[in-house]
Amino acid sequence: MQPLPETLLSQLRWELETGSKALREGNEGKARVCARRAVAWLVQALPHLGYPSYGTHVGQNLRELASDHRLPEHVRQAAARLRGGARAQLQGQLYSLYPLRDAAIILHYFAQQLGVEETIVPMLRELQLCDPPCDCSP
Repeated sequence: MQPLPETLLSQLRWELETGSKALREGNEGKARVCARRAVAWLVQALPHLGYPSYGTHVGQNLRELASDHRLPEHVRQAAARLRGGARAQLQGQLYSLYPLRDAAIILHYFAQQLGVEETIVPMLRELQLCDPPCDCSP
């Protein structure tokens, strides 16, 4: 498989680093937005890499990932949790307590599928979003 473009890797890193910083500062909303955008960057690149499309915007990406029964349960659950935000939390609906880790679950899965774990997993480990050996399971 071809390597991921450097611009895509830079965007993923920026979103995850920004989200991690926001979380340290207590800004959970911004961390959630960054986690969603990181997933969107990779998922929206999938059709260019020969994989099916999961839509053109982050909301659609997460909705379609959550309902795609071809994906492993832990990946679908991470997408479903990541969809929920502050409103979902207030209404007692499903939302992510750990949005960056949920993003890491999705990113790791697709990195495996694309054969580019060597570029994604070190980033996830460095940002402490995945426990070694980085199985990214819930």
